[in-house]
Amino acid sequence: ARAAHRAVLVVTVGLAATLAWFVAQKLHYLDDISQASYTDYFWPRRAGLLAHLCGGLVASVCGLIQIWLGLTHRVGRLHRTLGKAYAAGVLVGSIGGFYLSITITGQLAYSAGLFMLDVAWLTTTGMALYAIHLRQIEQHRDWMLRAYTVTFAFVTFRLLDPWLHRWFRVPEGASADDLDKIMAWACWAVPLLVAEVLIQLRALNRRRRTA
Repeated sequence: ARAAHRAVLVVTVGLAATLAWFVAQKLHYLDDISQASYTDYFWPRRAGLLAHLCGGLVASVCGLIQIWLGLTHRVGRLHRTLGKAYAAGVLVGSIGGFYLSITITGQLAYSAGLFMLDVAWLTTTGMALYAIHLRQIEQHRDWMLRAYTVTFAFVTFRLLDPWLHRWFRVPEGASADDLDKIMAWACWAVPLLVAEVLIQLRALNRRRRTA
Protein backbone atom coordinates (compact mmCIF):
# COMPACT_ATOMS: atom_id res chain seq x y z
CA ALA A 1 0.00 0.00 0.00
CA ARG A 2 2.83 2.42 0.82
CA ALA A 3 4.52 1.62 -2.50
CA ALA A 4 1.27 2.31 -4.37
CA HIS A 5 0.85 5.56 -2.44
CA ARG A 6 4.37 6.66 -3.41
CA ALA A 7 3.71 5.77 -7.04
CA VAL A 8 0.55 7.87 -7.06
CA LEU A 9 2.47 10.74 -5.47
CA VAL A 10 5.26 10.57 -8.08
CA VAL A 11 2.78 10.47 -10.97
CA THR A 12 0.75 13.35 -9.50
CA VAL A 13 3.84 15.53 -9.01
CA GLY A 14 4.98 14.76 -12.55
CA LEU A 15 1.60 15.67 -14.01
CA ALA A 16 1.49 18.86 -11.92
CA ALA A 17 4.93 19.93 -13.15
CA THR A 18 3.97 19.27 -16.77
CA LEU A 19 0.71 21.16 -16.32
CA ALA A 20 2.58 24.14 -14.81
CA TRP A 21 4.86 24.19 -17.86
CA PHE A 22 1.84 24.16 -20.19
CA VAL A 23 0.12 26.99 -18.31
CA ALA A 24 3.30 29.08 -18.47
CA GLN A 25 3.40 28.58 -22.25
CA LYS A 26 -0.22 29.65 -22.74
CA LEU A 27 -0.55 32.35 -20.08
CA HIS A 28 -0.12 35.14 -22.62
CA TYR A 29 -3.54 34.29 -24.08
CA LEU A 30 -5.13 35.26 -20.76
CA ASP A 31 -3.10 38.33 -19.79
CA ASP A 32 -2.69 39.82 -23.28
CA ILE A 33 -5.87 39.63 -25.32
CA SER A 34 -4.57 41.23 -28.50
CA GLN A 35 -4.03 40.24 -32.12
CA ALA A 36 -0.28 40.20 -31.56
CA SER A 37 -0.68 37.67 -28.75
CA TYR A 38 -3.23 35.47 -30.50
CA THR A 39 -1.73 35.75 -34.01
CA ASP A 40 -3.81 36.00 -37.16
CA TYR A 41 -4.66 32.30 -36.87
CA PHE A 42 -6.48 32.48 -33.53
CA TRP A 43 -7.57 36.13 -33.35
CA PRO A 44 -10.83 35.70 -35.34
CA ARG A 45 -11.63 32.67 -33.13
CA ARG A 46 -10.41 34.08 -29.83
CA ALA A 47 -13.73 33.49 -28.05
CA GLY A 48 -13.53 29.77 -28.76
CA LEU A 49 -9.88 29.60 -27.75
CA LEU A 50 -10.55 31.43 -24.48
CA ALA A 51 -13.42 29.07 -23.63
CA HIS A 52 -11.28 26.07 -24.54
CA LEU A 53 -8.30 27.23 -22.50
CA CYS A 54 -10.26 28.35 -19.43
CA GLY A 55 -12.43 25.23 -19.35
CA GLY A 56 -9.45 22.99 -19.97
CA LEU A 57 -7.42 24.69 -17.26
CA VAL A 58 -10.21 24.27 -14.69
CA ALA A 59 -10.66 20.62 -15.68
CA SER A 60 -6.92 19.93 -15.61
CA VAL A 61 -6.36 21.39 -12.14
CA CYS A 62 -9.55 19.95 -10.61
CA GLY A 63 -8.98 16.60 -12.28
CA LEU A 64 -5.43 16.35 -10.99
CA ILE A 65 -6.63 16.94 -7.41
CA GLN A 66 -9.51 14.51 -7.98
CA ILE A 67 -7.18 11.76 -9.15
CA TRP A 68 -5.13 12.18 -5.98
CA LEU A 69 -8.18 12.25 -3.72
CA GLY A 70 -9.83 9.30 -5.46
CA LEU A 71 -6.83 6.99 -5.61
CA THR A 72 -5.96 7.72 -1.97
CA HIS A 73 -9.63 7.18 -0.97
CA ARG A 74 -10.03 10.71 0.36
CA VAL A 75 -13.53 11.38 -0.83
CA GLY A 76 -15.97 13.81 0.72
CA ARG A 77 -17.44 17.25 0.19
CA LEU A 78 -14.27 18.60 -1.45
CA HIS A 79 -14.22 15.66 -3.84
CA ARG A 80 -17.84 16.26 -4.87
CA THR A 81 -17.35 20.02 -5.26
CA LEU A 82 -14.26 19.60 -7.39
CA GLY A 83 -16.08 16.96 -9.43
CA LYS A 84 -18.78 19.46 -10.34
CA ALA A 85 -16.15 22.08 -11.21
CA TYR A 86 -14.31 19.51 -13.33
CA ALA A 87 -17.48 18.60 -15.25
CA ALA A 88 -18.27 22.29 -15.84
CA GLY A 89 -14.71 22.85 -17.09
CA VAL A 90 -15.00 19.93 -19.50
CA LEU A 91 -18.32 21.25 -20.83
CA VAL A 92 -17.02 24.78 -21.42
CA GLY A 93 -13.68 23.57 -22.76
CA SER A 94 -15.26 21.08 -25.15
CA ILE A 95 -17.66 23.69 -26.54
CA GLY A 96 -14.69 25.91 -27.31
CA GLY A 97 -12.82 22.90 -28.71
CA PHE A 98 -15.67 21.93 -31.01
CA TYR A 99 -15.83 25.49 -32.32
CA LEU A 100 -12.09 25.60 -32.98
CA SER A 101 -12.05 22.22 -34.71
CA ILE A 102 -14.91 22.94 -37.11
CA THR A 103 -13.51 26.35 -38.08
CA ILE A 104 -10.12 24.97 -39.20
CA THR A 105 -9.97 25.27 -42.98
CA GLY A 106 -8.21 22.90 -45.36
CA GLN A 107 -7.05 20.39 -42.70
CA LEU A 108 -9.78 17.74 -42.48
CA ALA A 109 -7.67 15.01 -40.86
CA TYR A 110 -6.29 17.48 -38.31
CA SER A 111 -9.65 19.05 -37.44
CA ALA A 112 -11.30 15.59 -37.29
CA GLY A 113 -8.71 14.42 -34.75
CA LEU A 114 -9.35 17.44 -32.55
CA PHE A 115 -13.12 17.08 -32.96
CA MET A 116 -13.00 13.45 -31.86
CA LEU A 117 -10.77 14.44 -28.95
CA ASP A 118 -13.62 16.61 -27.70
CA VAL A 119 -16.08 13.77 -28.28
CA ALA A 120 -13.89 11.45 -26.20
CA TRP A 121 -13.55 14.17 -23.55
CA LEU A 122 -17.31 14.53 -23.15
CA THR A 123 -17.98 10.78 -23.40
CA THR A 124 -15.49 9.67 -20.76
CA THR A 125 -16.52 12.43 -18.38
CA GLY A 126 -20.20 11.68 -18.95
CA MET A 127 -19.64 8.00 -18.20
CA ALA A 128 -17.81 8.91 -14.98
CA LEU A 129 -20.74 11.06 -13.89
CA TYR A 130 -23.26 8.36 -14.80
CA ALA A 131 -21.30 5.73 -12.88
CA ILE A 132 -21.22 7.82 -9.69
CA HIS A 133 -24.93 8.57 -10.14
CA LEU A 134 -25.48 4.79 -9.98
CA ARG A 135 -23.11 4.57 -6.97
CA GLN A 136 -20.70 2.40 -8.96
CA ILE A 137 -17.53 3.62 -7.25
CA GLU A 138 -14.98 1.44 -9.05
CA GLN A 139 -16.52 2.17 -12.43
CA HIS A 140 -16.55 5.88 -11.59
CA ARG A 141 -12.88 5.78 -10.62
CA ASP A 142 -11.92 3.96 -13.81
CA TRP A 143 -13.87 6.34 -16.03
CA MET A 144 -12.35 9.34 -14.28
CA LEU A 145 -8.89 7.95 -15.04
CA ARG A 146 -9.89 7.65 -18.68
CA ALA A 147 -11.43 11.12 -18.65
CA TYR A 148 -8.37 12.76 -17.16
CA THR A 149 -6.15 10.95 -19.65
CA VAL A 150 -8.15 12.67 -22.40
CA THR A 151 -8.09 15.98 -20.51
CA PHE A 152 -4.30 15.84 -20.38
CA ALA A 153 -4.10 15.16 -24.13
CA PHE A 154 -4.07 18.93 -24.74
CA VAL A 155 -0.87 19.14 -22.72
CA THR A 156 0.53 16.00 -24.36
CA PHE A 157 0.05 17.52 -27.81
CA ARG A 158 1.93 20.71 -26.95
CA LEU A 159 4.64 18.80 -25.13
CA LEU A 160 5.43 16.24 -27.84
CA ASP A 161 4.66 18.12 -31.08
CA PRO A 162 7.78 20.35 -31.01
CA TRP A 163 9.97 17.34 -30.23
CA LEU A 164 8.56 15.40 -33.18
CA HIS A 165 9.25 18.29 -35.51
CA ARG A 166 12.84 18.53 -34.30
CA TRP A 167 13.33 14.76 -34.28
CA PHE A 168 12.16 14.28 -37.87
CA ARG A 169 13.72 17.59 -38.97
CA VAL A 170 10.94 18.35 -41.39
CA PRO A 171 10.64 21.74 -43.11
CA GLU A 172 7.61 23.93 -42.77
CA GLY A 173 4.93 22.74 -45.14
CA ALA A 174 3.06 19.55 -45.97
CA SER A 175 5.37 17.23 -43.99
CA ALA A 176 5.11 19.32 -40.86
CA ASP A 177 1.33 19.42 -41.31
CA ASP A 178 1.30 15.62 -41.49
CA LEU A 179 2.97 15.44 -38.08
CA ASP A 180 0.32 17.74 -36.65
CA LYS A 181 -2.40 15.53 -38.13
CA ILE A 182 -0.83 12.46 -36.52
CA MET A 183 -0.60 14.22 -33.16
CA ALA A 184 -4.22 15.40 -33.34
CA TRP A 185 -5.22 11.72 -33.11
CA ALA A 186 -2.27 10.18 -31.27
CA CYS A 187 -2.19 12.71 -28.39
CA TRP A 188 -5.39 11.22 -26.96
CA ALA A 189 -5.82 7.81 -28.61
CA VAL A 190 -2.42 6.43 -27.60
CA PRO A 191 -2.54 7.62 -23.94
CA LEU A 192 -6.12 6.37 -23.69
CA LEU A 193 -5.04 2.94 -24.96
CA VAL A 194 -2.20 2.82 -22.41
CA ALA A 195 -4.56 3.95 -19.63
CA GLU A 196 -7.08 1.26 -20.59
CA VAL A 197 -4.42 -1.45 -20.37
CA LEU A 198 -3.38 -0.23 -16.91
CA ILE A 199 -6.99 0.01 -15.74
CA GLN A 200 -7.71 -3.54 -16.88
CA LEU A 201 -4.50 -4.88 -15.31
CA ARG A 202 -5.52 -3.22 -12.05
CA ALA A 203 -8.96 -4.84 -12.28
CA LEU A 204 -7.45 -8.26 -13.01
CA ASN A 205 -5.08 -7.98 -10.04
CA ARG A 206 -7.97 -6.91 -7.82
CA ARG A 207 -10.04 -9.93 -8.86
CA ARG A 208 -7.07 -12.26 -8.35
CA ARG A 209 -6.56 -11.02 -4.79
CA THR A 210 -10.23 -11.52 -3.92
CA ALA A 211 -10.53 -14.93 -5.64
